[in-house]
Amino acid sequence: MINGINNLNYFSPSSQLNSNEPKKELDKDAFLKILMTQLKYQDPTNTMNDKEFISQMSQLSSTEQIMNMSKSFQEMVSSQMNLFKVQASNLIGKTVVVENNKINLTGGFSDAIVYNLEEPTKVYVDIYDKKNNLVYTRELGIQEEGMKTFNWDGISTNGVKMPDGEYKYEIYTFRDGKKEKIGGLDGGKVDAVQFDDNKFYVLVNGQKYSTEKIIEISEI
Repeated sequence: MINGINNLNYFSPSSQLNSNEPKKELDKDAFLKILMTQLKYQDPTNTMNDKEFISQMSQLSSTEQIMNMSKSFQEMVSSQMNLFKVQASNLIGKTVVVENNKINLTGGFSDAIVYNLEEPTKVYVDIYDKKNNLVYTRELGIQEEGMKTFNWDGISTNGVKMPDGEYKYEIYTFRDGKKEKIGGLDGGKVDAVQFDDNKFYVLVNGQKYSTEKIIEISEI
């Protein structure tokens, strides 16, 4: 019957071609399937190592991704985040090294500026106030490789005593004829772990750092 054609599915060569065309990028559904499979077969009694744990936290802490997920998946992520919170408590008491570029000036004495040199090189330091004004700059000379420290006396390049407060610093080395910025460091025992807006932080030496800033963890 001719009217029976209305009940058939019609395929054109172009539509069939489009249906078989491989996707150029991983869509959200495929991403969710992969991640759900990973979570489904993860052994909750076999805790991850610290580096893997921090990497997983960083991935799951993306608010934008979580808001785009289905309700059931959000519940699964919430359960996983609770597990991460329990695991995060294992960082308390461990010694960590974190990226840092801030110091506090108190009574003319600053926190130590700590940095690591991979080879002998000339070193420079710049210090900025809260308004990002350069208040101090100095060439520290050629230094040998290894961990180094510098303490600022709170006096600006112009000889003015700077007020107490928080300052930002940048450390530079001299390589291939030009200055190259390197990161400052801070380190110590983790006194506490904090959770804020699906992000994880550690409290070290009275300062709060994102777990993404951790570059080394030890039991010492």
